[in-house]
Amino acid sequence: MTKITQLLGIKYPIIGAPMFLVSGPQLVAAVSNAGGIGTFASMSYRTPDHVKAAIDETRKLTNKPFGMNIVLHKAHNPHLREHFQLAIDEKIPLIITSMGTPRSLIKDAHMHDIKVFCDVISLKQAEVVEKAGADGIIAVTQGAGGHAGNINPFSFIPYLKDTIKIPVIAAGAISRGSQMAAAFSLGAEAVYVGTRFIATPEANASNEYKQALINANPEDIIYSDKISGINANWIKESFDRWIKYDTEKTHDIKLKRWIDIWSAGQGVAQIHDIQPVNEIMMEMIGEYNKIKSRLP
Repeated sequence: MTKITQLLGIKYPIIGAPMFLVSGPQLVAAVSNAGGIGTFASMSYRTPDHVKAAIDETRKLTNKPFGMNIVLHKAHNPHLREHFQLAIDEKIPLIITSMGTPRSLIKDAHMHDIKVFCDVISLKQAEVVEKAGADGIIAVTQGAGGHAGNINPFSFIPYLKDTIKIPVIAAGAISRGSQMAAAFSLGAEAVYVGTRFIATPEANASNEYKQALINANPEDIIYSDKISGINANWIKESFDRWIKYDTEKTHDIKLKRWIDIWSAGQGVAQIHDIQPVNEIMMEMIGEYNKIKSRLP
């Protein structure tokens, strides 16, 4: 039991990261049903009505709590207010914010008994969101999939813990129980799992994407701002293909930026096959307990 499991009423301190286009109702429900908490990105859906439909579908698959990611940058998310209102109306127990400071949002969320976690990649960001009233911070460290920071977790998590009083969730290259144990030893209260859950039957990703994760090594992960304007981690194979495509004047094939460029973290090192979510989580918990028992 940790502060995060108590706060959210879940069995295991494992949060399924809200991956754009990948974390659909099946994946979200699978993580929650296995004892963690699944989350989805509201930006995965074109309109607020589509977000509402995804929430309804998820609730058909689980009666457990799940969360919703809201991008706060208005240029990236023109439906910000509508997404937030949906979270209130639908009584979503957890909101995860990214790309902005949720000062007024946190106050309103708390009035409706909604917890708010915030992505951070620096101590300054963590201090700002703690002051704003966040219930927890997600320390997005070096090697995390998607938009990520560039500080090693062995430095970043203790750095935050020395100053921040609210719970810290570790994010970045967490695929196994050994990495979960390391995160907890650094002071984290939960772990954020993204890349590992892409290589599952429940993930809304193509077979080619999933196979690319299996084939990739940490050396195959590219950290760049060339795709979205913000530094993020990508599988080199798809990154190179897009850069070549984007610089050519004529194209023999048609690529789509958010479908054909595959995000992933350095946790690909521990992905060797496609497994169901429940199986992955049980393996993580089992390995975590074994490691605890044999530590000197």
